[in-house]
Amino acid sequence: MYRVIVFIYFSLISATSYSWWEKEHQIVAVIAEENLSLEAKQQVNKLLKGRKLSDIANWADTIKSQSKWSHSKRWHYMNVEQGETVSDYEVLVGGDILWALEYFYGQLNDQDKPLDQRREALMFFVHLVGDIHQPLHVGKASDAGDNRESVKWKDDSRLLNLHKVWDGLLTRSSLSPQQYAKKINYSSFKERAIWGQASFEDWAQESLELHKNVYKFGVKNKGKKIIKLDDTYQTQNRPIAEKRILQAGIRMAHYLNSAFQ
Repeated sequence: MYRVIVFIYFSLISATSYSWWEKEHQIVAVIAEENLSLEAKQQVNKLLKGRKLSDIANWADTIKSQSKWSHSKRWHYMNVEQGETVSDYEVLVGGDILWALEYFYGQLNDQDKPLDQRREALMFFVHLVGDIHQPLHVGKASDAGDNRESVKWKDDSRLLNLHKVWDGLLTRSSLSPQQYAKKINYSSFKERAIWGQASFEDWAQESLELHKNVYKFGVKNKGKKIIKLDDTYQTQNRPIAEKRILQAGIRMAHYLNSAFQ
């Protein structure tokens, strides 16, 4: 089973271009790697057979197009109704990111599960921790997490959706994942301790509350349906995106340290 997973992962990586937020997922994983305990590092190394978290951070995205894994698309997000909070939200068993995080973390924690099963759980968990910290993966049901909100990004003539802007355009950089992780890894010990105490539901609620920033477009041009996002939008929101990446990495390490202690 493991050989099949590895083959699928690397064949898809070589055959496709970078997906949205691929680099950002790697940055999250690099930050997590730097904050793992010795025991957790040893257990991750054992499960992944020498590979790093950043090597498998995007595996869960690469398999979504396969018929075998088509059902897993629903595990990457949750849609919350207007005016609803995460505490009001009813988790869809087998069908949303909150369920998937709990399920795969439970699999990872179960020492009686086969190594292949725990390895797969780790690969899903690593990716989904990143996803839930991207605000629009806790999206509005009315527009499918802003996949239907059309925008233009700076001087790019192409029509995009707002979800893609938050999936990577805000933080686009020539830096490597390791360099970017070092650049934004500025949190204090106190902040890390507080972030580590948060639950999966807390992570989702934080993303939901960030929507008020996501939709601050400035003055809209009257009569124009397409919103053009400029440098001001990026300047205002890039620090938010970077903080979410950092929080995701710190929290991933916290949960893995707890699982492997």
